[in-house]
Amino acid sequence: MDENVRIILLCGGRLREGFFREAASEYMKRIRRFARIEVREMEDLKSLERILDSDDYLIALDENGREMTSLEFAELVKKIYLSGKDLYLIIGGWSGIEERIKRRADLILSLSRMTFPYQLARIMILEQIYRAFSLLRGIDYHK
Repeated sequence: MDENVRIILLCGGRLREGFFREAASEYMKRIRRFARIEVREMEDLKSLERILDSDDYLIALDENGREMTSLEFAELVKKIYLSGKDLYLIIGGWSGIEERIKRRADLILSLSRMTFPYQLARIMILEQIYRAFSLLRGIDYHK
Protein backbone atom coordinates (compact mmCIF):
# COMPACT_ATOMS: atom_id res chain seq x y z
CA MET A 1 0.00 0.00 0.00
CA ASP A 2 1.11 3.57 -0.68
CA GLU A 3 2.86 4.91 2.42
CA ASN A 4 2.40 8.50 1.17
CA VAL A 5 -1.37 8.31 1.50
CA ARG A 6 -2.75 10.21 4.48
CA ILE A 7 -5.82 9.65 6.59
CA ILE A 8 -7.28 12.90 7.87
CA LEU A 9 -10.12 13.03 10.38
CA LEU A 10 -12.00 16.31 10.18
CA CYS A 11 -13.92 16.66 13.41
CA GLY A 12 -16.62 19.21 14.11
CA GLY A 13 -15.80 19.42 17.79
CA ARG A 14 -13.17 18.82 20.42
CA LEU A 15 -12.67 15.90 22.77
CA ARG A 16 -13.39 17.50 26.12
CA GLU A 17 -13.38 14.53 28.48
CA GLY A 18 -10.07 12.95 29.41
CA PHE A 19 -11.23 9.38 28.78
CA PHE A 20 -12.11 10.24 25.17
CA ARG A 21 -8.73 11.94 24.67
CA GLU A 22 -6.91 8.90 26.12
CA ALA A 23 -8.77 6.47 23.87
CA ALA A 24 -8.18 8.62 20.78
CA SER A 25 -4.50 8.95 21.62
CA GLU A 26 -4.11 5.19 22.02
CA TYR A 27 -5.75 4.41 18.67
CA MET A 28 -3.78 7.15 16.91
CA LYS A 29 -0.57 5.62 18.26
CA ARG A 30 -1.60 2.17 17.03
CA ILE A 31 -2.66 3.43 13.59
CA ARG A 32 0.61 5.32 13.09
CA ARG A 33 2.41 1.97 12.88
CA PHE A 34 0.65 1.53 9.53
CA ALA A 35 -0.38 4.91 8.17
CA ARG A 36 0.05 8.66 8.28
CA ILE A 37 -2.94 9.94 10.22
CA GLU A 38 -3.91 13.32 11.56
CA VAL A 39 -6.89 14.88 13.27
CA ARG A 40 -8.12 18.38 12.56
CA GLU A 41 -10.65 19.77 14.96
CA MET A 42 -12.85 22.31 13.24
CA GLU A 43 -15.57 24.17 15.07
CA ASP A 44 -17.04 25.15 11.71
CA LEU A 45 -17.17 22.55 8.94
CA LYS A 46 -18.55 25.12 6.45
CA SER A 47 -15.06 25.85 5.11
CA LEU A 48 -14.45 22.15 4.50
CA GLU A 49 -14.88 22.10 0.73
CA ARG A 50 -11.98 24.53 0.22
CA ILE A 51 -9.43 22.20 1.82
CA LEU A 52 -10.36 19.10 -0.13
CA ASP A 53 -8.58 18.32 -3.35
CA SER A 54 -10.93 16.88 -5.93
CA ASP A 55 -8.80 13.73 -6.09
CA ASP A 56 -9.15 12.95 -2.38
CA TYR A 57 -11.62 10.37 -1.10
CA LEU A 58 -14.19 11.77 1.31
CA ILE A 59 -16.24 9.75 3.76
CA ALA A 60 -18.90 11.57 5.77
CA LEU A 61 -20.16 9.84 8.90
CA ASP A 62 -23.93 10.00 9.24
CA GLU A 63 -26.48 7.73 10.91
CA ASN A 64 -28.43 7.52 7.63
CA GLY A 65 -25.43 6.40 5.60
CA ARG A 66 -24.37 2.99 4.35
CA GLU A 67 -23.59 0.39 6.98
CA MET A 68 -20.53 -1.81 6.43
CA THR A 69 -18.92 -4.73 8.18
CA SER A 70 -15.38 -4.31 9.47
CA LEU A 71 -14.15 -6.54 6.63
CA GLU A 72 -15.93 -4.39 4.03
CA PHE A 73 -14.44 -1.24 5.57
CA ALA A 74 -10.96 -2.80 5.49
CA GLU A 75 -11.37 -3.58 1.79
CA LEU A 76 -12.49 0.00 1.15
CA VAL A 77 -9.41 1.35 2.97
CA LYS A 78 -7.23 -0.94 0.86
CA LYS A 79 -8.90 0.24 -2.36
CA ILE A 80 -8.41 3.90 -1.41
CA TYR A 81 -4.77 3.29 -0.49
CA LEU A 82 -4.11 1.49 -3.77
CA SER A 83 -5.62 4.46 -5.63
CA GLY A 84 -3.05 6.77 -4.02
CA LYS A 85 -5.74 9.17 -2.82
CA ASP A 86 -5.77 10.73 0.63
CA LEU A 87 -8.69 9.61 2.79
CA TYR A 88 -10.73 12.25 4.60
CA LEU A 89 -13.28 11.20 7.20
CA ILE A 90 -15.69 13.85 8.41
CA ILE A 91 -17.33 13.64 11.81
CA GLY A 92 -19.88 16.37 12.35
CA GLY A 93 -20.32 18.21 15.62
CA TRP A 94 -23.53 18.43 17.62
CA SER A 95 -25.43 19.73 14.57
CA GLY A 96 -24.22 17.03 12.17
CA ILE A 97 -22.88 17.58 8.64
CA GLU A 98 -24.34 19.99 6.10
CA GLU A 99 -26.17 18.53 3.12
CA ARG A 100 -23.80 20.15 0.60
CA ILE A 101 -20.86 18.39 2.25
CA LYS A 102 -22.74 15.08 2.16
CA ARG A 103 -23.39 15.61 -1.56
CA ARG A 104 -19.62 16.01 -2.12
CA ALA A 105 -18.81 12.84 -0.17
CA ASP A 106 -17.73 9.74 -2.05
CA LEU A 107 -19.40 7.69 0.67
CA ILE A 108 -21.78 8.46 3.51
CA LEU A 109 -20.99 5.88 6.17
CA SER A 110 -23.10 4.92 9.15
CA LEU A 111 -21.48 3.44 12.23
CA SER A 112 -24.96 2.40 13.34
CA ARG A 113 -28.58 3.46 12.94
CA MET A 114 -28.29 4.79 16.49
CA THR A 115 -27.13 8.32 17.18
CA PHE A 116 -23.84 8.76 19.05
CA PRO A 117 -22.13 11.83 20.44
CA TYR A 118 -19.44 13.06 18.04
CA GLN A 119 -16.75 12.31 20.64
CA LEU A 120 -17.73 8.63 20.74
CA ALA A 121 -18.06 8.49 16.94
CA ARG A 122 -14.43 9.65 16.69
CA ILE A 123 -13.25 6.82 18.95
CA MET A 124 -15.37 4.30 17.05
CA ILE A 125 -14.01 5.26 13.62
CA LEU A 126 -10.43 5.32 14.94
CA GLU A 127 -10.95 1.80 16.27
CA GLN A 128 -12.33 0.68 12.90
CA ILE A 129 -9.36 2.22 11.07
CA TYR A 130 -7.00 0.33 13.36
CA ARG A 131 -9.05 -2.85 12.89
CA ALA A 132 -8.90 -2.39 9.09
CA PHE A 133 -5.10 -2.18 9.11
CA SER A 134 -4.91 -5.15 11.47
CA LEU A 135 -7.00 -7.18 9.04
CA LEU A 136 -5.00 -6.04 6.01
CA ARG A 137 -1.67 -6.78 7.71
CA GLY A 138 -2.73 -10.09 9.24
CA ILE A 139 -2.35 -8.92 12.84
CA ASP A 140 -4.28 -10.91 15.41
CA TYR A 141 -6.75 -8.25 16.60
CA HIS A 142 -10.01 -8.89 14.73
CA LYS A 143 -12.00 -11.80 16.12
